[in-house]
Amino acid sequence: MTDESDERPMPVMGLGDGFEFEESPPLRVSGYICLLLGILSFFSLLGKPMLLFAVGSIVFGLIALRKYDGPRPAGTLVAMWGIILSVGFGTCGYTIPLMKQATLSRQAEEFAGQYMKLVALGHDEHAMELKKEWYNRLSTDMNLAEHYLSDQRISESLVQFKTDLVNREFKRRGPDAEWELDRPIRIYYQYGKEHAEVVWSDPTGDSELTIQMFMDYEIDSKGRGQWLMSVVQPLRRRLVADSIL
Repeated sequence: MTDESDERPMPVMGLGDGFEFEESPPLRVSGYICLLLGILSFFSLLGKPMLLFAVGSIVFGLIALRKYDGPRPAGTLVAMWGIILSVGFGTCGYTIPLMKQATLSRQAEEFAGQYMKLVALGHDEHAMELKKEWYNRLSTDMNLAEHYLSDQRISESLVQFKTDLVNREFKRRGPDAEWELDRPIRIYYQYGKEHAEVVWSDPTGDSELTIQMFMDYEIDSKGRGQWLMSVVQPLRRRLVADSIL
């Protein structure tokens, strides 16, 4: 006999000289709770907080599968199925966001590198197009140089772009400058969009300039991901007071 709190003896009627009751295998309620939470762990695919369903299912499953004396308790088989479901859904719910983050990080690094190279080569008009939403960008078949010079307002923004401190630094160091990631790329979700922060440093340069880039990620009308260069600036560190009075 066991003293498990979730086991309930199930009496059955036996045949003999009279009526008698025999003790059937005990029922482990924790096994059915495990199965229920294992099914609910499907929601782990929607977000990491939902991984609590998978964790709870595994906990109740281990309780249901603990050692027993006598006949096999009812509920242990469903507990095994519950653990299988929770492990499967939980693993997917944990790894899919990591894979997505790794993919976006790789794309953000490549996009930022292409942007820096365009500026370094003097293709300022093309780089400025990368600062627009995908649906506002001009066709690559157009003569962007003539278009930017044809409008006074646009030509003024082009002049500002050329004289920007960071852009002048890109051109001074050239397209072959060995820019390196200063820290891991940060992917974060804000205002209904995915964003990336990429920080570059050039250890071979004669000045210790660190470039900070913020980019937005959008899905176009064809379901393809499109990056937008939002901010390019020297690294700005937040000022934090040592103590608050």
